Amino acid sequence: MVFENAVFIKPDIPFCSEFKTENTAPMFRKKFNLKEFKTARLCICGLGYAYCYLNGKRMSEDLFCAPVSNYNKTLWYNEYDVSHLLKEGENTVAVICGNGFYNETIPTNWKFHEASWRDNPKFIFELKTDGKTVLVSDGTWKCNPRSPIYFNQLRMGEYYDANIIGEDWINPEYSDADWGYATEDNAAPSGVFRRCECEPIREDKVYKPKKSVKINDNTCVYDFGQNISGYVRLKVKGRKGDVISLRYSECVGEDNLPAYYGMDKYYLESGFQTDKVTSSGEPIEWSPRFAYHGFRYIEASGTDYCDNLDISAVFVHQDVKRRTEFECSDEYVNRLFQAGVMSSYSNMFYMLTDCPTREKFGWTNDAQSSCEQMLTNFQTEKLLEKWHRDIKDAMRENGELPGIIPTAGWGYHWGNGPVSDGILFEIPYRIYLHTANAEPLKNSLEYFDRYLNYLETRKNEKGFVDFGLDDWAAPGQAKLVEVEFINAVLMYSFYKTTALAAKLCDSGREEEYLKQAEDLKLAVKERYIDREGLCRINEQCSVAMLIYYGIYDDLAPLKNQLEKLMKQNNYHLKCGMVGMRRLLHALTRCGLSEYALKLLKAEGYPGYKEWMDRDATTLWEKWDINTNSDSKNHHMYSDFMSWLVKTLGGIKPDEERCGELELLFEPIFIDGINYVKLNYEAACGKISVAWKRENGVISLRLEKDENLKIKYNGEYVKEKINEWSITL
Repeated sequence: MVFENAVFIKPDIPFCSEFKTENTAPMFRKKFNLKEFKTARLCICGLGYAYCYLNGKRMSEDLFCAPVSNYNKTLWYNEYDVSHLLKEGENTVAVICGNGFYNETIPTNWKFHEASWRDNPKFIFELKTDGKTVLVSDGTWKCNPRSPIYFNQLRMGEYYDANIIGEDWINPEYSDADWGYATEDNAAPSGVFRRCECEPIREDKVYKPKKSVKINDNTCVYDFGQNISGYVRLKVKGRKGDVISLRYSECVGEDNLPAYYGMDKYYLESGFQTDKVTSSGEPIEWSPRFAYHGFRYIEASGTDYCDNLDISAVFVHQDVKRRTEFECSDEYVNRLFQAGVMSSYSNMFYMLTDCPTREKFGWTNDAQSSCEQMLTNFQTEKLLEKWHRDIKDAMRENGELPGIIPTAGWGYHWGNGPVSDGILFEIPYRIYLHTANAEPLKNSLEYFDRYLNYLETRKNEKGFVDFGLDDWAAPGQAKLVEVEFINAVLMYSFYKTTALAAKLCDSGREEEYLKQAEDLKLAVKERYIDREGLCRINEQCSVAMLIYYGIYDDLAPLKNQLEKLMKQNNYHLKCGMVGMRRLLHALTRCGLSEYALKLLKAEGYPGYKEWMDRDATTLWEKWDINTNSDSKNHHMYSDFMSWLVKTLGGIKPDEERCGELELLFEPIFIDGINYVKLNYEAACGKISVAWKRENGVISLRLEKDENLKIKYNGEYVKEKINEWSITL
């Protein structure tokens, strides 16, 4: 049992629930002796975040631990092998804690400032050598509530004053004689301790400024050329007392200054995305520890040398590996794919966040739209399994789910509904499809059942569910498809997934769920498909959903309907996140893959290319590019990446043999694309695809690991290296 004899400890100061700009990160220290040992393991849980140092050295490179959760349900902790950092004899451990979402002080619509668990930051700690507990957190630890970090809020920023205390406080020789003692907190949240087994958040690529603009003698704006999640790395000496203010932004206005266009409306008291560094006159290298931002630009102000700083931008995200590397002959498509990669990574922070700027929340509607892409292109299964636990924790007894997860209570009355809540089903199903790991599905059956029972209670007099988000964020925020239709189609898929989980659990209820799915399918066809086989809602989203989920008797009428809709809109999209998740795949199912590529490349509004033509390096939140108050780093429209891999690259899991780790190789050679290269690291092995078009002939090559099962033209590919020549 972890933390059996440990207790949460915190600074011995009153808790202030109101916002204030003096909100320090408390520091803790403890000296201890060790006998000779072979192995040492350390467990720590910070509420909100905790960084640990052993004998003056950082314990690990992990960032922002422990993950936010519903602290009354789950307390995530991290475990480390620290054998190399300890020695026989005297040792010193030092810990600094920050607020994170645990102690959100600024009032916002999302109510984290009203969370029941709010308190001063704290941590719990346990050290074992050779399997025996040798040190725990308790009231004997020394504590200094006042650190160089005198303000920290995850979504606002961090203020650092090098004059308060030097960074030598982590060292063994530092004297803490004038420090007080920590307070034991026996009223800390009572969630179940769970080890966080997903990849940590780490620093990634470091960017130097591409250019800078000197605004005045005390202000300079740096452009790093790439929108990212992360923070600065600043090396500075300066004069004692100099304060350098760093404002992060995704955009600049005509005056070249950071432009937020209202994104900062909740953070005006503190300064939105702002860090501050006060110099002691000695050289320092500084980055924030308890805040990260979304940005391409940094405004440095406050001193007469702000235009001559040694400043870098550090990309920070979950340290998950890529599953794919994609390249084709169209450089614009490559740029778009890379923008999708950057937006995906920028929003991996122990959950799939909406954006790294304004909210940093786990919006489930965004994630349902990109979950398949995230597993196609990244090895996110551990990350998503971790977040799925948070999703289960957020479910009320009646089966209701909120629109953001984790939540402090907001989201049960807006932002949810099947469009959002479907992430409950999507994560375990997609993990099973891509990795054959059935445990997430099997462990979710009771939650599926509870949620579906909840939806049954929400049916209206027509027998349909009419609450929740619709086809969110369509061009002009248009409401083109009624939510009853969207919910009914999604519920059909939910029942199918639940039937699969029931089969895997051998519960005996598979047929029951399949019947409910078929009843819904029949109801949708009766209400929304006319005698000619056309969808009565003549929109891209609705037609694509029917095709994607196979809700039709005859595909031909729906294919013709979708083809006409694409031509009527000059191959531009006319749908939101729900539609775009299905549209490209529906076009391919209809043999219209060239239309899908035309959509991706369509000039002007609305479309991806308009973003790229405006120097986007990540994907944006809205198609309406003049609404600058929206995020410029969202992942909800990233499913085109999955389509490119499956269609141009031709590699996809065989859904008919879901759970057996078998793949299909079905490349489509679309006019205008002259070569494709794809490296794909499936759970069952590595694959390399390359094809090239010359004089009407396709030279196709597939290289695979020896035991990997993959079908091409209905036959298993037996050789490791395979080549074909195809005349078009």
